[in-house]
Amino acid sequence: MVKVVTAVVNNPVFIELQHHTLKKHFKGGDYEFIVFNDAKDFPDFTNGNDVTVKRQIQDTCRALNVACIDVPNEGHKQNRDAAKRCADSMNYMLQYQKTHPGKYLCLDSDMFLVDDFDVAKYAGYDCAVVLQSRRGMHYIWNGIYYFDTTRMRHAGLLNWNCCPNCDVGGMMQQWLRVTVGGAMPDTDQIRWTNQEFHTRSVYFMKHLWSGSWDLSELPPGLKQNTRLVEFFQTDPRNTNGKFFCEIYDGVFLHYRAGGNWRNEGAAFHTRLSHALKRCLD
Repeated sequence: MVKVVTAVVNNPVFIELQHHTLKKHFKGGDYEFIVFNDAKDFPDFTNGNDVTVKRQIQDTCRALNVACIDVPNEGHKQNRDAAKRCADSMNYMLQYQKTHPGKYLCLDSDMFLVDDFDVAKYAGYDCAVVLQSRRGMHYIWNGIYYFDTTRMRHAGLLNWNCCPNCDVGGMMQQWLRVTVGGAMPDTDQIRWTNQEFHTRSVYFMKHLWSGSWDLSELPPGLKQNTRLVEFFQTDPRNTNGKFFCEIYDGVFLHYRAGGNWRNEGAAFHTRLSHALKRCLD
């Protein structure tokens, strides 16, 4: 059984949406949905100073019969660096994945299935990841990945910490270098194309980056979803005719910045996430 895991810092609506879209589109057999609750029970920019958000997430999970694991985050009272905070939570989840070996599909809290997906697509690989590159350094993104921790090699090198000139997961460059080596693809090539990139053990997910694409590149299966297309086109965060949201592997929609790291405010994301909910319901 695959465990679908996510770390949530705010907005219980996202949990409802993930739960709903998984039930609708996950075609890979049985799965277990687990929420890692990283909301703060102290006033913070991530919760709009609403200390009840942590309990709201617990209540939402209970109502949906979803497993909920609280992330210890008292240290974040002093640490306000969003990337380092995220790395802490990702490493907490990673430790869980190592001590409970199995198949894991990790989704960002604002990542949703918008078309049918069969996890068997990744079953022949140790992992499926999104490649990032900054200043010549290659590492993997924490927003979506598939890890089979029963078979992954060099697991001791897995580390979601930041490093100079990189954000969350920068330290993953060590694991990636040892695992993939000279078979590293060019990040500019991994867009929504018919070509797939993979090594013997690693599948690289195709994706459309925020601010780099428009309707012409939307996967054909999603163009039929008129309400979703309307959401993309009317998103107030779009710039220069390019969409702010992202698409991964043709079926995963990334709302992006749902953790409020852009400081747009809880009210802004409440309005926009409810608009997305109306599209996906």
